[in-house]
Amino acid sequence: MTIHENENPSDATYRCPICGSSLSSEPALPQYDAPCSQCGYFLWCRERCSAGVVALDVLPQRTPKPWDIVRLVEALVARGAHVRVVADLSRLDLVDSAFIARLMSLNKLLQASAGRLALTGLCAHIRETFGYLRLDRAFEIVESAGSGD
Repeated sequence: MTIHENENPSDATYRCPICGSSLSSEPALPQYDAPCSQCGYFLWCRERCSAGVVALDVLPQRTPKPWDIVRLVEALVARGAHVRVVADLSRLDLVDSAFIARLMSLNKLLQASAGRLALTGLCAHIRETFGYLRLDRAFEIVESAGSGD
């Protein structure tokens, strides 16, 4: 499965995954400068407009808190968009244990709501880490178009 088919990144539009407000640019760093201007949600990811799935582009140098994950899943479930969620990690060079724990929490909460989480865009280092920790068995990992993997 590919997720970026027929999508040109320069044409992508992004929105807050909670309130749906349009994001004209990437939130500023550091993380405390990154709330959504409409709802105040900590933007650790942004939703890319995509047909059929919820595509979340994970932003670098941001690790969500547990309540950020719960709020995201609640918002997705409320609008019926939780069935297929794909988190694009292509902008990340590494992940820490806290971030992995949040992904596992997101996966578990989505599964409890009859949804699915898939990960895409894993660089070689992250893919190797996931394999070493056997996380490739806990997550559905899909290839993105043009990844060359």
